[in-house]
Amino acid sequence: MTLRIGGLASGMDIDSMVKKLMTTENIPLNKLNQQKQLTEWKRDGYRQVSTKLVSFNEKLTNYSLSSAIDSKKATVTGASNVLTATATGASANSVLNVKVTNLASASNVVSSGGTVSATPGSTKLSDIYTGAETSIIVGSDTISFTSDDTIDSLVSKINRSTKTGVTAVYDASSGKISLTNKETGNKDITLSGELLEQNFGLKSTNVVKGKNAVVEINGLTTEQTSNRFTVNGVEISLNGITPTGQSTQIEVSQDVDTLVNTIKSFVEAYNDTLSTLNQKTSEERYRKFLPLTTDQKKDMSDDEVKLWESKAQSGMLKNDSIVDKTISDMRSAIISDVVLPNGEKVNLAQFGITTGGYSEKGKLYVDEKKLRTALETTPEKVTALFGQVDTSSTKNYTSTDGIFSRLKKTDQVALQSLADKAGTSKISSDLSAAFQPKSEMGDQLTAYEKRIDALQDRLTMIENRYYQQFTAMETAMNKYNSTSSSLSSMFS
Repeated sequence: MTLRIGGLASGMDIDSMVKKLMTTENIPLNKLNQQKQLTEWKRDGYRQVSTKLVSFNEKLTNYSLSSAIDSKKATVTGASNVLTATATGASANSVLNVKVTNLASASNVVSSGGTVSATPGSTKLSDIYTGAETSIIVGSDTISFTSDDTIDSLVSKINRSTKTGVTAVYDASSGKISLTNKETGNKDITLSGELLEQNFGLKSTNVVKGKNAVVEINGLTTEQTSNRFTVNGVEISLNGITPTGQSTQIEVSQDVDTLVNTIKSFVEAYNDTLSTLNQKTSEERYRKFLPLTTDQKKDMSDDEVKLWESKAQSGMLKNDSIVDKTISDMRSAIISDVVLPNGEKVNLAQFGITTGGYSEKGKLYVDEKKLRTALETTPEKVTALFGQVDTSSTKNYTSTDGIFSRLKKTDQVALQSLADKAGTSKISSDLSAAFQPKSEMGDQLTAYEKRIDALQDRLTMIENRYYQQFTAMETAMNKYNSTSSSLSSMFS
């Protein structure tokens, strides 16, 4: 450590003089720190773009679901209390005429005798059972029991098992047990064991078989083991028997309201994403406003620093090649024709979705009336326009990719470019997500840090040298003053 002596002999402010000398020496370091700060700001700008694209990509995935872009609705009329119906994405526009003549029921067996004097929670099996067997068979499960088990614990074991396939109920007042299949339909209940047969009168021969549901659909009579089943993509739940002379109609049609809302939501998300990208690439760049040094900030108020840095950070991505290309690719994906499987070409404008004026930079507008009419008359074309996917190309979109697929592929290309350039995440929409350690800008920042560390070491040496020089001067002046004082004393 260099010994620093103040200007006692010379009367000079050594610290102030060294500080002024170092101000000039620090210019290269300040420039390096500014370049590093500008690089960090630009990388932050890339992360803002990346998170926006990830968020948009997540929305595109949701829009691509059949429930969003090919949503159907089932309208039930006639004897409507007999059943409920829900259309899935696999259903086609159609009409089903349904008559229910029998509901499905579950197989059941009830004790032929009872243990009336038993108390379920305290009566042990050893109190009522004297056989040698220690297990029973219910369904496909072998259930073991001990003499300390109670009726309640036995019932609990039956119900906890995933293999018995039954629900057991014990009625303390009658002392009887009932076993009911968890599934409806004409199915047997397998039972075996002395305890069941001798003490509760539960035998396989006493099982009352369940019945299948009998339903006539468009003149075709069918049996179903459950009251819930699917026909032509329509999920049907039976609630009752159709009254004589009546029937239930299920009409499956396009859910126009859901589709309109999906497309309007998509347009809003697209416009928001495009606006962010346009704002980033067209933002004004104030090159005279460089990042402030620590000393500069000391001479400014907080508001002045904030205003200055807002100018300094502006336009970090102005005319950026990655952002500009992403904007161009998104707009091309939107306006280009989509080729349907039959070779027909469709585009957004045909269905009431158009771009604004030149100054609006690709913003989309929806003519809801025209869109709704198209969905009511040619829904398959609209859903293909948006939802069609070309699985032969996973990176670049083709003419047979629908709008959602095109934009997802465009997003993925952009996110990869941003990851390579700035180390941004391709899957996170969190603005605080960490950067990947390896990227072009990450390498630049590492190089800046090394140069800054080396330059700081050099500046420390220079500062120490200045202090050494002033210290030598002070030492010499002290000697001179001491000699001068001695001579003066001698001659006086």
